[in-house]
Amino acid sequence: MNTTLFYKELTEIKDFSQIMNDDNYSKIPEDWYVLVSDIKGSTKAIEEGMYKKVNFVAALAIIGVLNIDKNSDFPYIFGGDGASLIVPPHLLDKSKIVLLETAKKAKDVFELNLRVGVVSVKEIEKRGSFIEITKFRATKDYTQAIVRGNGLELAEHLLKEEYSTFKIDENFTYNYLPDFDGLECRWEDIKSPKEETIALLIKSTNLEKSNIIYQNVLNKIHEIAGSQSQRNPIKEINQLNISFNPKVLNTEASISSLNIFSKFFTILRLMIENLLGSFLMKFSIGQWGDYKNRIMRTTDTEKFDDMLRMVISTDKIQTKELEDYLEKEYQEDYLVYGIHKSDSALMTCLIFERHGKHIHFVDSSNGGYALAAKALKARLKSKE
Repeated sequence: MNTTLFYKELTEIKDFSQIMNDDNYSKIPEDWYVLVSDIKGSTKAIEEGMYKKVNFVAALAIIGVLNIDKNSDFPYIFGGDGASLIVPPHLLDKSKIVLLETAKKAKDVFELNLRVGVVSVKEIEKRGSFIEITKFRATKDYTQAIVRGNGLELAEHLLKEEYSTFKIDENFTYNYLPDFDGLECRWEDIKSPKEETIALLIKSTNLEKSNIIYQNVLNKIHEIAGSQSQRNPIKEINQLNISFNPKVLNTEASISSLNIFSKFFTILRLMIENLLGSFLMKFSIGQWGDYKNRIMRTTDTEKFDDMLRMVISTDKIQTKELEDYLEKEYQEDYLVYGIHKSDSALMTCLIFERHGKHIHFVDSSNGGYALAAKALKARLKSKE
């Protein structure tokens, strides 16, 4: 049976709260594969101020695989310091080349050690885990994957603990030239519409009651921070300011520039493009009048992959109330959590068509998901 269209044909859910409904999920076909990328030592790199580069490398793997076949549809999760993608078999060989090239660019350009590997769904099921999936229609312009089962977590574990078995062989060859076009990082950090922008990771520790626990958490976040639109860290177009800072544009320019001279001219070109874009947006010329609204409709701020991953805006009272609630649930052994607080968000953009398909990965500035994960792991360890 050809399973290529499995994900494309999945029924969509329209409300994030429906992610706890068992009837909405379908099992991933066993002939699909999980691609995993993980930056070794990402926490240290982020603490040294390289958080934008870490985010950019994580997104680089995603855009490269998505560009293999723009008519294909498959799930992926952006984790801040890494990415997981679940692909059909016909994309596997080209995906391996993409991930190997991503790892090379991470090392050569940013001095980051990116581990890349492949785990088959069949292997995940053989080891007693599974992956189920649904699609959430976040806005009319953006649909995201919702994943449950501990299969992705297992794949990440295998990449780290059994690397020699599941890594992609550096000598693997296939006649394909990776395409990373469309990955951009041209916006200034986005100030919180409230007082803080926080990255949240929340994972249930009670398998039997997981659905209830997650539903209670979602209800509580809604009660404390408001609806999705009210807590969205990017909710007003005047928050979006295109950058002319060479340091901001340097990350994108580094990918295609071979030396310092070509990088200079690439940054200059990006500045000119940004100046033109700013003019077109300011005077609402053609489709540019809706460009910032399109960005806000395609932001990836709340997702689920066996844990809740959220970037939300709060005032300090709301943050404290949310922390108190999560700590209480943690002490009662219902969940573990990690939180990272900032005053702004960082956005990494995947642009397939300038006035068409967009995806915008959002993290909180200065460490976001990666430092929230560090806090989560510390709480998990203290319970052992």
